[in-house]
Amino acid sequence: MAPTFFLEVIGTIAFAFSGAFVAIECKLDIFGILCAAVVTATGGGMTRDIILGNTPPLMFRDPTYVIIAIFFAFATVLIYVPLVKSRFKKNILGIINVLDAIGLAVFTIVGMNNAVQFGYGDNCFLVCFVGVLSAVGGGLIRDIFVDRKPVILQKEIYATASLVGSVFYYYGSRVLPGYLSPTISMVLIFLIRVWSLHRDINLPLAEKPPAGK
Repeated sequence: MAPTFFLEVIGTIAFAFSGAFVAIECKLDIFGILCAAVVTATGGGMTRDIILGNTPPLMFRDPTYVIIAIFFAFATVLIYVPLVKSRFKKNILGIINVLDAIGLAVFTIVGMNNAVQFGYGDNCFLVCFVGVLSAVGGGLIRDIFVDRKPVILQKEIYATASLVGSVFYYYGSRVLPGYLSPTISMVLIFLIRVWSLHRDINLPLAEKPPAGK
């Protein structure tokens, strides 16, 4: 449990930074920044709990992750201006992307495990859907919150990495022993996400029809 909690905290911190950065760039006030950070960090888990009937959602029964998100939202506000003016900006943003990839991997597996614990282990579609939603739902809600096209619906390989890992975990857990399947799945999600960022590889965009048609 402790290693999982540690990884969840890392993911929460990364998602909180992401939400706060987007909110600052969209010129939200301090309350809006806090809301965006909390929604990004906990929105996926909240939606997952609602779908599974785990109500009230865990974030309201145990506000640990909400508190972490609020703390790092304030930290983001304090470092934002020095960061964007710093020559280390790309390095720091790269670190955040790595942490975000860890969060993507961890929350995918955590979401799937929640679905299994609630008795849906034989429903591949639900288990994988809940896993992906846990990982990307917060970012989706954040983008709607700040009135921009959701990132996961554009060209970046993000939700796709989560989906590939979730499918591998679901079927791999039936033939692989113990923690081997979730571990490989998390590593797979992480590597796909980081590889796509490093190589600047994206999903193809739909071609626009010729003018007048």
